[in-house]
Amino acid sequence: MLSSSVRRGADIAGFIAGLFVGATATVFALVVIGSLLRAPFPVVFSQILVAAAAMVFLLRELDVLSFPLLQNARLVPQFVTRIPFWGAVQFGAEMGTGMRTYSPTGLPHIMAISILFLASWQEALLAGLGFAAARALMLLTFAMARDKMSADTAFYFTLPRLKVLFAILAVPMVAMLVIG
Repeated sequence: MLSSSVRRGADIAGFIAGLFVGATATVFALVVIGSLLRAPFPVVFSQILVAAAAMVFLLRELDVLSFPLLQNARLVPQFVTRIPFWGAVQFGAEMGTGMRTYSPTGLPHIMAISILFLASWQEALLAGLGFAAARALMLLTFAMARDKMSADTAFYFTLPRLKVLFAILAVPMVAMLVIG
């Protein structure tokens, strides 16, 4: 359980700082690479590509399609508890990139593709900050829970029911990004 590894105040602050560093670095890289990828194509090509990818991921969220997500599902490393504050910052940065974590949903993949092919610098930065804030909120929710095991169990059993709601809420966001 992540919250038990970064439960102390300084560790939580370091982890959250790392989330924002990792997410900001990731969206910066996506915009730079995306600027090169989308340059030779008309905007309508990028819009169609993002809309098609979004539909595939949304169908996966609704269990119409089934395929594994690209993810690097690993446990919390030991250095997080051995190196106070800085271990949490490093792990937070890794989690903030979205590259070192278990991902129960494909919705961040939709956002990454949207940033890659459509987003401006400002939109990408806001998306990165939102990603980091959502991950921080999850940790803070666990850290504030009186009974950590109950919170973990509730999350495990509630997430599948919330999956459809999150997919429905993603539709207007994707539509706004595609329409532009």
